[in-house]
Parts: sequence; C-alpha cells; structure tokens
Amino acid sequence: MRPSIKNFVVSGGVASNQYVRTRLNHIAEKNGLQLVSPPPSLCTDNGVMIAWTGIEHFVPGRFEDPPPADEPDDMQVT
Repeated sequence: MRPSIKNFVVSGGVASNQYVRTRLNHIAEKNGLQLVSPPPSLCTDNGVMIAWTGIEHFVPGRFEDPPPADEPDDMQVT
C-alpha cells in the first residue's frame, strides 16, 4: 500500500528564497502536490539560532569542554 502524499512542506532558510519557493511550487504542482510553507518572514536559518544559543551559554561561562577525540560517537553520557 502506497502512502497518499498530498503536500510538499518547505521551511527554514531555503523557503525564504522567493526564486527557490517559486521553482519548488512549480515542481509540486507538476506532481499533483500542494506546496505548504510558512510566510517568508518566519523562514529563518536554524544555524543562526543554534549559534546564538551557543553565544548565550558561552558568555556567562555555561559550557562544557568538547569530548575527547577518541570518544566513540555512539557513547552514552549520563
């Protein structure tokens, strides 16, 4: 059974680009989909938000040293 896909959702920084949004809308329509996207003013770059959060923690000294280079990627720290 194939899922019934009706919408094509685009958000984030890429969705704030009007050219990209227009092209994606064309592709969606060509494939029988509806493009769903927030207004461009709400399509922000998440990388900037992550960096700002880092600054907010770093300035008052709320940070941890990076893990050692030999620490496995899948190591669970509790």
